[in-house]
Amino acid sequence: MIKYRTGYAAQIVRIEAERETESSVWIKGSRSAKRSSYENYWDSWQEAHGFIMKKAERDVQCIRMRLEQAKGSLGNIKGMREPV
Repeated sequence: MIKYRTGYAAQIVRIEAERETESSVWIKGSRSAKRSSYENYWDSWQEAHGFIMKKAERDVQCIRMRLEQAKGSLGNIKGMREPV
């Protein structure tokens, strides 16, 4: 059966799984969890794509928030005056 694997890199790899249960897949005789912090296995390319799209959108949102915080800090630093 065909599965689609996503991992840390923003890519989707087509994989031939030997068997599966609700929570695991077997690839080349080795069991892997379908969902883990390292990689995930999906039934369709569309599911895998949706997952990495959502992750990328969350990453962008986090970076935007960090940028706003950094801009605030920069403004505070620019506004500093030497004590008299």
